Amino acid sequence: MIYDFRVYTLKPGATAEYRAGVKELSLPIRQRHGVALAGWYWSEIGALNQVVHIWGYENSKHMAEAQHAFHTDPEWTGKYLPRAGGLVETQKTSTMNTSDFAPVFPVHADVPADDTPEFIRKNKMVFDFRTYTFKPGGIPAYMAAAGEVALPIRKRHGIKLAGWFYSDVGDLNQVTHIWAYNDLKHLKEGKDAVNADPEWTGTYIPRVRGLLVAQNTYLMNTAEFGPVPE
Repeated sequence: MIYDFRVYTLKPGATAEYRAGVKELSLPIRQRHGVALAGWYWSEIGALNQVVHIWGYENSKHMAEAQHAFHTDPEWTGKYLPRAGGLVETQKTSTMNTSDFAPVFPVHADVPADDTPEFIRKNKMVFDFRTYTFKPGGIPAYMAAAGEVALPIRKRHGIKLAGWFYSDVGDLNQVTHIWAYNDLKHLKEGKDAVNADPEWTGTYIPRVRGLLVAQNTYLMNTAEFGPVPE
């Protein structure tokens, strides 16, 4: 699969209304044209008033066909765009690939009612949303170390991988990896446990040292319709 990775900056205070429009209109429209939601996040710490939505396609042909289909869907042009258009200040999009160890989400995921236990569980989760920039050619070595060493270490400390994407079109030499924690308490405890793990300090860190140019991290939430790792 390939992914349309979108970062939107919204007008202050517009996140709730934008999220509602996505749930009621944008998501169902895209899903009926075969587009999978791979992630939907909104910022809490870091750059505020941002949403990140990640849409999965089978390949570039499917992306072109599906985007044409929903962009010309009467419900998209007649209902969704008028509702969402005035809420967005800036838009940035990249075409991304993923790794073989990343989760894959179905096209048609259930959207729970707002008062269900599943909704409550999802919205207690917090996401460590990390974007790393690498030296040219450094991504394959980093991806191998992540899959072989970093992912198993995090898993044994209860940290789940919510998404792993690397750039194909847009900002190159970048990887975005998204880690799910049960709550803020787990975020602190899990990070402390990973950093103190002998395999992390003795095997993983030496293996990736020298590959990175820059690191950015944000604390994000998801919506009730956003996919989460089980």
